[in-house]
Amino acid sequence: YVCERKDLLVNGCCNVNAPSSSQHVCKSCLANGCCSIYEYCVSCCLQPDKQPLLERFLNRAAEGFQNLFTAVEDHFELCLAKCRTSSQSVQHENTYRNPQAKYCYGESPPELLPI
Repeated sequence: YVCERKDLLVNGCCNVNAPSSSQHVCKSCLANGCCSIYEYCVSCCLQPDKQPLLERFLNRAAEGFQNLFTAVEDHFELCLAKCRTSSQSVQHENTYRNPQAKYCYGESPPELLPI
């Protein structure tokens, strides 16, 4: 769920009965699975139809990422990890490939935009 800050419960989760709470929101997300807002990236990634994509990713995870992704215990934790910006989100080590959509859960890195 994604909600307004005022609708957060003490445990950090959204009050699902609040009018601002929405599940599987993909606002700001592009077709390639890259989003401009981290919370929407995680929310969109949690859609049940994204699970096969995430399983393929886990099966192909490079050894360098193995330590990070073997600690993942569920779909939510995997989406949290996938949506964090990574080296795949940057070019020349210091600029985002796509500054507007840098949080990605998809199989491909963000589209490379001219600087």
